[in-house]
Amino acid sequence: MSVQEWGILVGVLMSVLLALAPWMFMVHAKLAVIAAQIVELTEKVEKAADTNARLWDRYARHDTLLQTHELRFAHITERIEES
Repeated sequence: MSVQEWGILVGVLMSVLLALAPWMFMVHAKLAVIAAQIVELTEKVEKAADTNARLWDRYARHDTLLQTHELRFAHITERIEES
């Protein structure tokens, strides 16, 4: 290849690169925003899952307490009826 052909080739490549560079930066910026939003949503989902687990634990404890109280009331009712 001659110097002139190399110059044309380099010119065409530079033109393509300069034409695509803004588009590539725009895509990169959008992907960065999407990645940040995914991280934020992941943190929210993890927090919601932790809260859900705590609430289910609290529900189980309260359910157990209610069953215990019902059993005590039944026992008290039996004692009253026997008297």
